[in-house]
Amino acid sequence: MAPTPVRAQVDISGSVALQSEYRYRGQNPGKGSAVPQVTVNVDGVSGWYLGGFASAMTIGDLDGYKLQGYAGYARRMRSGGSWEAGCSRITYTQAHNTDFSECYAGLSFERGSTRIYYSPKYLGFPARTVYAEVSAFYPVHPRFNLIAHAGVLYNLSEGYWAGIPTSSRIDARLGVGIPFGNWTAQIAREYVQDDGRRYISYPVHPPKSWSFGFTYAF
Repeated sequence: MAPTPVRAQVDISGSVALQSEYRYRGQNPGKGSAVPQVTVNVDGVSGWYLGGFASAMTIGDLDGYKLQGYAGYARRMRSGGSWEAGCSRITYTQAHNTDFSECYAGLSFERGSTRIYYSPKYLGFPARTVYAEVSAFYPVHPRFNLIAHAGVLYNLSEGYWAGIPTSSRIDARLGVGIPFGNWTAQIAREYVQDDGRRYISYPVHPPKSWSFGFTYAF
């Protein structure tokens, strides 16, 4: 019998990037040197997806990698855009005591998205946290886009843990993305509220700084 073509059931995409420094929710845990990053996504036609992210990073003076795996479900809405929900596991090769899991839900539209995350043991501590974020971009010109991000980390538990705010901490980013082919160059101004609650061994960085990055999408 002649072979029958079968429609692909999954779509694989991802990116490789070089960032001027590693930041997570506004904070830099290391020396501020450039880091390579890789992201791979696998999307199913039914709405299920999974993926992984890896980034070189330092925690204090300890070199290593952040590894993140995630899985979830996304669905398009009649009004446009889509909703999603999923969970992820984050591990640090040089400090496994800070590994943690969280679940999230969010909405995505043509020019922006919003997500809310919940972790029952943030960074391995017995602290329940919620992180809410909004990201958006605006195509000012075919050659560049304005990009913006704002997030806030809430501590739902009582007690003191290094790096976890007493009540909340704000972070923000405003910048420009310049696409050319599959590549995108980005420059942004970063801000994180300095509440003095740094993670163990984190060096002191100014609350405002510039960041740069180059990303290749496939």
